[in-house]
Formats: sequence, structure tokens, C-alpha cells
Amino acid sequence: MPAAEYYKNFPQNEKPPAVVELGLYIDNLYNLDLKSMSFKARGWLWYNWTKLPMIDGEINSGQMGLFDLNFIDETSVNQVISSKQNIPYTSNSGVKSFENDTSFDATLSASSLNLRKFPFDKQVLQILVTDPVHTSQQLIYNIKQFRLPPSRFNMPAYKLNGINFAEEFRIYTSNFEDESNVSIDNGSAEVQSQASFNISISRNTLTSLLEYVAPVVLVTFMTLSLVRLGKDYWEVKLQTASAAILSLIFLQNSFKQGLPTLSYLTCMDIIFLFAYLICILTFVDGFQLELSKKEGKYNGLYGKLGIAIFAIAPFSILAWLSFPL
Repeated sequence: MPAAEYYKNFPQNEKPPAVVELGLYIDNLYNLDLKSMSFKARGWLWYNWTKLPMIDGEINSGQMGLFDLNFIDETSVNQVISSKQNIPYTSNSGVKSFENDTSFDATLSASSLNLRKFPFDKQVLQILVTDPVHTSQQLIYNIKQFRLPPSRFNMPAYKLNGINFAEEFRIYTSNFEDESNVSIDNGSAEVQSQASFNISISRNTLTSLLEYVAPVVLVTFMTLSLVRLGKDYWEVKLQTASAAILSLIFLQNSFKQGLPTLSYLTCMDIIFLFAYLICILTFVDGFQLELSKKEGKYNGLYGKLGIAIFAIAPFSILAWLSFPL
């Protein structure tokens, strides 16, 4: 929940907690894995404060510098606080504060991935930072900086569109006793300050066309090119259309190996749907051609229908991509 919305709905919780200024520098963003819906990031979180947050009325400076991120597996997380002693700093105005930084290298969750427009998808990767011990009444984050140099973005299939950040609150509405008694309305839910660092990326269009779309179009076009053959080539039509359908099945299974199990259709599914339909119509056209030898009735209707579908398919796919999903 955005911080402004939270304080608007619950003004009684807007108390003066310790404010920690936070910044994030990404040294390497890499290995986006669509199948596991994860990506890897290495970088530094720097932070400074003038007042340490309290837990049950006590100050524990050793709690500073440990962060919860949207980790996939916390057992493989590498977090290192740069200095064992927090570094004091006095501003020009005489205000004394402390600062430190923590390096991390971890696999993070990309649970917000939307693959409906795959392989022409645009994504927002999030690095969500919360404090593991302090609630929002003890500590809130004030984000000061987010840096991701383009040279540190290493996801070859995608391009970096931009970065931004937002100050939010993370609300936990469950416990180990009775979840029905926990609610944000009565104040029983635990609320923590959360820093959201957002990275907007999109897949390279030319790469997607060459890697995913071109093989399907080539198989479909080669099958469709046989529609105008004469009556003596009905067997060629049947064999070619059958081989094309098997090729499409192989291609689809290959592409699916890199994707998670989805409950919705992707743009690639729509492309395969058109391709299957065209190849099946070509097969039926060849079968009708063989039957027409005896009956003498052949109008090429199914082949013409396949050509018409091949012509309108690009416009249907563009409509799918332009529709907000």
C-alpha cells in the first residue's frame, strides 16, 4: 500500500518514528528466469539516520543494516554490512547522523510478471526492501536515491526502459493463532515500512520476431504455398500439412519449456492457434482434393479460407497486443 494512502486511511498511526534515509545502487541485474519467475541482483543499500528506532522502548544499534527483500530462497542470500561500527557524520548545519551500507547478492522474486503479451511483453521488476524487526511506528524509510547504470543491466532479451521508486507500507494480516482476529482496521495487523524500487523493461521486438515468430510463420507459409497446386498433388498437401502440424507441436513445446505454467493465453499461444488452424485447413483442402477425383467437385474453399486467415492474423495479433491486459 502506498504511504500516502495508508496515512490517509489511518491518520492515528502517523506517529513520529525514526526516519531512515535509504538508497540503492545496483551493480548487476541479471539472469531473469521466466519459468521460476525470478531474477538476480547484486548491489548496495546505503542508509543514514539521526535517531535510532526503538523496540519495546530499547535501542539496539545492532539491528540496523539487516534487510528483508523479496527473496526466493533466504538460505542462499549473501548480505554483508560494510562497517561493524556505524559511521558518524555531522552536516554543515551541525546535525549529527550515522551512516552505513550493506551489500547483497541474491535471487529475487518476480511474482508480478505478466506474460499475456509474450514474446512482446513489458515487465516491471521490483526490489522490495523492508526491515525484519521494526514496525512502521518504530521506523519508516525515506528513499533518497536509486541508481542502475545501463551497463549494469544484463538481461540480453530485454532492454531497460527506466527506473523509479516508491515509499509503501507492507501489511501482515495473519498470525499463528487465529487469522480471523487480525485486521488492519482494529490495529492488530503488523505494518512495516517498505521501499519499492521498480525497474521497467521490455523485450526487444526484433529479437522476438526472429526467435519466436519467424519459425512459426515460415512453417505456416510453406504449408499454405501448396494450396494452389493441382489435383495431382493432393498427397503432397496431406503430407506437408501433417509434417507442419508436427513441427508446430515441437516448436510450441520448446517455447513452453522456458515459461511457467500459466492460467491464461499468451500472444504466442494466439500465434500458434492461427498457425494450427491454417495447417489444418490446408490438410482438409488436400483431403477434399483427393475426394474430388471421384466426384469431380473441388472448389478449394478450405485453402482459400486458410489464405484469408493468414492475411488477417497479423491484424488480430496487433489488436491483442494493443489491448490493455
